[in-house]
Amino acid sequence: MISYADVLKQEDDRVGELFDVERETLDSGSILVEDPFPRLAQLLETAPVRKGTLAELMGLAAPGRVFIHHMPGLPTYTALSFGAVSRAFIENETFSSHVYHTTGATAAVGHSMIAEVGAAHRSLRAPIQPLFTPEAAEGWWSKKIIDETVETLISTIERKGGADLFVELCARMPVHVVSAGFGLAPEDIIPFRIALTTPRTASAEERTQKRQTVERMLSEVIQARRRKREDDIISKLIDAEMELDDGSSRPFTDQEIIENCKLIVLAGGGTTWRQLGITLFALLENPDQFEALKADRSLLGRAVLEAARWHPTDLLFPRQAAADATLEGAEIPKGAIVHLCLGSANRDPSRWDDPAKFDIMRPVQRSVAFAAGPHSCLGQHVSRQEMVTALNAVMDRLANLRWDPSKPRAKLVGGLFARGPNALPVVFG
Repeated sequence: MISYADVLKQEDDRVGELFDVERETLDSGSILVEDPFPRLAQLLETAPVRKGTLAELMGLAAPGRVFIHHMPGLPTYTALSFGAVSRAFIENETFSSHVYHTTGATAAVGHSMIAEVGAAHRSLRAPIQPLFTPEAAEGWWSKKIIDETVETLISTIERKGGADLFVELCARMPVHVVSAGFGLAPEDIIPFRIALTTPRTASAEERTQKRQTVERMLSEVIQARRRKREDDIISKLIDAEMELDDGSSRPFTDQEIIENCKLIVLAGGGTTWRQLGITLFALLENPDQFEALKADRSLLGRAVLEAARWHPTDLLFPRQAAADATLEGAEIPKGAIVHLCLGSANRDPSRWDDPAKFDIMRPVQRSVAFAAGPHSCLGQHVSRQEMVTALNAVMDRLANLRWDPSKPRAKLVGGLFARGPNALPVVFG
């Protein structure tokens, strides 16, 4: 029987094709935006909340262009300041996550916790939350999956003298960790990811086939675990119970497990890939800070948080006003879409000095890189543990790590939603 380590040791061209920020952006129908931050800073200077979609305000909107979470025909406002974005995240019953039903995002992951509010959201999230705490990340996730995954990958990389760390480490590590954690078979990890991600140009038939493949693969794991529990997340979800409004409780249905698995595996394999890449990019671009980090590993957690503040993978999250509301002086009518712009909020000069600078020594303050309030990122502690483990391994095992001068210069690219490096070509030793 093939093992998880066996799969990780194999070269797989599908990984590079699947984990490509530029292709991901173009497949969504959007356009590449190399550096959105100067324009975001200008917008924030004018007002904490502006009427208009983020693309319109940035001068990017044009006939035929598609941007994730932009809904033609609905009034839209963009929250730009840290205060406005944080408050909208926290006040989730006013600035509602039901927006994902409006935008059609639930077609990809089903009616999972991402689109729920209040008691309905709590009933779905509460049984899952203990599986993703800091203690679970440092304990179960690390000992069972993360440590072995990183060791296997770094052992392969260090023998080469050079690598594209974005594909060979940043991409392979998180998709493997989250998929193995849920109990998918080693040989199914990449096929599952391929079926889970669908380009905008896919036909209705292709979308149906992909959805059926995902649900079949998860159903097979669920049924196997109902017959015999294993030490994985799906087994734990089978034994978990949702608390209902009347105080009673019930187990998750198979469909509820499937839909929340799709959400967590999709996000866990995507955001950590890009954010680890952004963190390594920032450190390689700031070698003095990289050296300081090597000398003092207590700065690692701070470095991860600073990279997520400085350049979050997703610049934009949507909400929808459930009632007329006022946000930082702006009157938001019921039904309006609100674009929460993490890219400007995390560089709000009223909260951070010299916010455009990547600085692992700056005092730690909460950003909105992992959202806030009821929908704060469920997997953030596992993601951060993965990144800390991977960065430690890079610093321990890849001596004198530096950019590969023979390769084109790496850059951060993407759209307004999903961003990361186009590559991380390095040499070492």
